[in-house]
Amino acid sequence: MRYLNRLLLGLVLLVWSCGDVGPQQQKSEAPPLPAHEERWSVFLRQQANGPQVITVDQGWSEQAPLETHPRLLEVIVKAEETLPTGFPTEAETKMANELQGQLLQKLERGNFGVFAGSMVVPGEKRLYFYLRAEPEADALAQEVVTAYTKREVEAKIAPDETWATYSTQLFPREQEQAEINNDGVLIRLQEAGDPLSQPRPIEHWAYFKSTKARSVFRDSLERYRFEPIGYDTLDQAGMPYGIHFMRQDSIHSPYIHDLTWGLTELAEELGGAYDGWETIVVKPQK
Repeated sequence: MRYLNRLLLGLVLLVWSCGDVGPQQQKSEAPPLPAHEERWSVFLRQQANGPQVITVDQGWSEQAPLETHPRLLEVIVKAEETLPTGFPTEAETKMANELQGQLLQKLERGNFGVFAGSMVVPGEKRLYFYLRAEPEADALAQEVVTAYTKREVEAKIAPDETWATYSTQLFPREQEQAEINNDGVLIRLQEAGDPLSQPRPIEHWAYFKSTKARSVFRDSLERYRFEPIGYDTLDQAGMPYGIHFMRQDSIHSPYIHDLTWGLTELAEELGGAYDGWETIVVKPQK
């Protein structure tokens, strides 16, 4: 796990490694893409056949699938050097990112394709682009892949009108999304000077369809030594009955992931929803 965490951190730092890719060499006559704000996430997924480190642009979730881009380009870059876990080394990942940048230059800047994300698995990195249904898009992709000779590369283009690969293989699942959200809070705390080393009071919220479900949830919380802080009733349909509660806890990862996912499952068993957490910044004493 130490190697996986180190790899994940390295990939977070490499997400933006492509940088400015220079002027366009060829332009598509296609209409402009819909408004899109990049929202990149990096997370670890444990699979039966081994772990995966996934980088995905969640910003496409509001528009996907794009009718103008119904074809999936999958490029697999084979690694020559690996870590003890089997994952490519940082140098190998940078090598794959070089090809990724070249594809971006040819496809995305020319509106022939959009970059949906990537996946690192033992021995290789996989790149995923959605292409326009135009011969020029296929030709450009094949041109870039064929010209890249620094590593062994495999590529295939296939129809994916529903963007199934994006939604089922790249997009985070419920628990993965919760961990991404947690990591966002931890990063902001660290940016404020918090080393995340000290336990502190952590406040939580949950909402339910009925006061009965909320009461059962409250009784369960008392068994785990959470302290109810307050209750509220929102003027909305669905889950109007809220509970605000807290407990002194550690905040490091993966502890905070296990804690919040346990509360999520507890709330969902009663037909409710866990609504997140917040805490204070704790800086080291001088």
